[in-house]
Amino acid sequence: MSNTARIPAALRRPLLRLHFHAGILIAPFLLVSALTGLAYALSYPLEDALYADLRTVDPGSGRLGLAAQVEAVTAAHPDWTVTAVRPAAEDDASTAVLVDDGVTRESGAVAVVYVDPYTGDVLGESTSYGSSQAGPVREWISTLHRNLHLGEPGRLYSELVASWLWVVALGGLVLWLARQRRHGGLLFPKPAGAGRSRTLAWHGPVGLWLVAALLFLSVTGLTWSRYAGERIADLRETLNWTTPSVSVEAAGDHGGHGEHDHSGATGASPFAVALLDSVYATARDADMNGPLQITLPTGAGTQYLVAETHRALPLEQDQMVVDTASGAPEVAEELRFADWPFMAQVTNVLIAAHMGLLFGLANQLLLAAVMVALACMIVWGYRMWWQRRPKDGLVGRPYPRGSLRRLPWPLVAGIVAVAAGAGWLFPLFGVSLAAFVAIDIAIGLWQRFRKPPKENGEGEAMLSRRAALAGATISAAVGAGVGMAIASSRPDDGEAAADATSVEPFFGERQAGIETPAQAHALFASFTLSDTDLASGAALDASAVAANLQALLQDWSAVAAALAAGEAPPKARIDGDDQFDAEAVAAGLDPARLTVTFGLGPGAFAKTGLGRVQPSKLVELPEFDGDRLNPAWSGGDLLVQVCGDDQQVVSGAFLELRKRAVGFATLGWVQQGFSSRPAGGGTPRNLMGFKDGSANPAAGSEAFDSRVWAVDAEPAWFEGGTYLVFRKIRMRLPDWSMLSREDQNLTFGRERDSGVPLSGGGEFDHPDFTALDASGLPAVPADSHIAVVHDAPMVRRGYNYDYGFLTQGDVSSDAAADGHLDGHMHAEHPYDAGLLFVSFQADPQAFIDAQEKMAASDRLSEFITAEGSGVFVLPPGAPEGGYVGQGLFES
Repeated sequence: MSNTARIPAALRRPLLRLHFHAGILIAPFLLVSALTGLAYALSYPLEDALYADLRTVDPGSGRLGLAAQVEAVTAAHPDWTVTAVRPAAEDDASTAVLVDDGVTRESGAVAVVYVDPYTGDVLGESTSYGSSQAGPVREWISTLHRNLHLGEPGRLYSELVASWLWVVALGGLVLWLARQRRHGGLLFPKPAGAGRSRTLAWHGPVGLWLVAALLFLSVTGLTWSRYAGERIADLRETLNWTTPSVSVEAAGDHGGHGEHDHSGATGASPFAVALLDSVYATARDADMNGPLQITLPTGAGTQYLVAETHRALPLEQDQMVVDTASGAPEVAEELRFADWPFMAQVTNVLIAAHMGLLFGLANQLLLAAVMVALACMIVWGYRMWWQRRPKDGLVGRPYPRGSLRRLPWPLVAGIVAVAAGAGWLFPLFGVSLAAFVAIDIAIGLWQRFRKPPKENGEGEAMLSRRAALAGATISAAVGAGVGMAIASSRPDDGEAAADATSVEPFFGERQAGIETPAQAHALFASFTLSDTDLASGAALDASAVAANLQALLQDWSAVAAALAAGEAPPKARIDGDDQFDAEAVAAGLDPARLTVTFGLGPGAFAKTGLGRVQPSKLVELPEFDGDRLNPAWSGGDLLVQVCGDDQQVVSGAFLELRKRAVGFATLGWVQQGFSSRPAGGGTPRNLMGFKDGSANPAAGSEAFDSRVWAVDAEPAWFEGGTYLVFRKIRMRLPDWSMLSREDQNLTFGRERDSGVPLSGGGEFDHPDFTALDASGLPAVPADSHIAVVHDAPMVRRGYNYDYGFLTQGDVSSDAAADGHLDGHMHAEHPYDAGLLFVSFQADPQAFIDAQEKMAASDRLSEFITAEGSGVFVLPPGAPEGGYVGQGLFES
């Protein structure tokens, strides 16, 4: 027999081994997934029965308007904010009003109030989850099916199942087809004989009928997974298979699918509610059919998102934006399902089928039947394993190894390439496959050398070179593919977080958060010292304000020290016995390298009578050419900088600090930013795509210390402190995106991708301003950003921000008022994103000089505008058990 003729038989052996071990590996997880999937499929009719009193009504003679129905809800729940409405789609259906009840649920479910559309009676409250509008029962079962109620780690079980399911299903299909060519009984069970053959007679045909369903469940299930889901999302985006969406002012994210999206929003005005009926009529006139969801605009917004929510055949998934800015509702934008890219339509249909929505009850019953059959398949598989056990054995033997050695090397290379590619696309599959191969090789070597080894002519044991190379090649290739996948799927700050301790010390010679390696999240808050007594309203003299400032810094320092160490902060003076809930926000979370840094503005010294010990260089910054400063985002008596690798830890720390300022200071403004470090390490990028901070010296270096720390400072208490300059810089990203990469590079004076100066060298090399390009012009233009500011003696610590459309600067203030403040740029640049620029310097004049140069000649100034500004002194660090600013009050 030729080698070619023996290849199918040789291929069958490794396929049998793979199918066997893969089944043993995932069968327990697959059984859990099948049983929870069965529960999910049956939860639809169960919910219909459980919530019939909320979702159905007795039809009446005429319906109330939507506005009247919503008003009935707001009257019953005045503290809840309406976010969206799902008008009754059938004569006996109730209207669902989605509200923000102030509760954040782990699954993402939102509160919903049901109202009788005929009488306006409020029927009750519940929750709604995902695009299938699941109630609490189905939400709980869905979460169990997806992650076993274990959060993010729990998702790995389902991803492991989905990653291997297609391998097991296709392998079983090939094995069954090959076997039945010899034995018959392909499509229907023909149990005969006894033992394993009888069990296989059931396992094979049932698996054949299931294979299409299992492949479908595997592929669609992976779209919800952690690592493979990111790969699929990237692939869909590359191939233009993503689900399109319309753009709505101040609307939530409508681009998700399945159970991952929800209709959360921040609330609508009474005026927006009053226009609901006319908006609904406009949408109906524009051929929006079937069940609808109308998401109301927030604040002063005028755009309503109207979306069809019918996921059964025929699918009705049109979306429309209805704008009321002119006074009368008008269709501003529409997106019809028929106009979606074909593969986006296919994806939507397949996901609806996976969720049991496409064919209604028939879909759900079919899914339930598949889950029951899958559970039987698993039981039969384990039974066959047990039936293959040797005499007196407890379990069956595995299929023998070594079959790859019988295959031609080109075929082995092809198998390796396929395995590596699958390992990259499905990382958990790759991890487990690489681990299996490595362990299998180790066991094989141990068994080989445990037996009398083959010897060469010199009496030395020999190992088959083909076996060793084959195993090593597969393991290395799969491992490499998996490594790349995991690395590229890791959060941007993963390397920094993994390499650093989770606790940054608060006490020390200098404040944390200055030379601390930049964390992933930052919050900057400005406070204004109160000059009146909170209880009596009487004016406070300077000494009283100073005493309040000292008490506040003492309290803040104690809180910051405790939170940075992962401990509960001391009890706040305004807390009652039942109000000590500081741990609740970040309960169970790691400190995440939390740092809290405190600064004092010029006003703090003026109001406290401490002007005589004010650092001489602390003066308000001038307004530079090109600035459009908003008072709501500028200045302040106190600055708090909170940084950490977990945004919730940062937010929890800020909430605790703000609470303790009551009576001492009021909040002026808050800005929040993020910094994403590349997976492989290196300099973070700003939203213009360029590396930000390449010119910074290393923390602790002589250059860093000379730029940052105030030496021989006057007054003496400020020795070892620094000055912080804060600027909220909005970027004109739409204009920037229109530039070619070459023009962008010339604007910065660096290569965008590498960060290397246009004069050459490395990212951190000093630019050569004498170097010429091919045309004889300076390689680094004289008006480029780095040419203008390259020698500024300061250290940057910038964070990106992205607030979306039409943010209001005054909403984060304790003194918030209705309307917009002068200086907003909404009409010209409605998208508010850019950089929270922070620089540390021993002398703020260094920043002033650099900014004046930028205003005069930096071509980057065309694309940025400063809207917030402030300068503060950062006192030295707190001694152990002391507080920040202690030297100021002891001087």
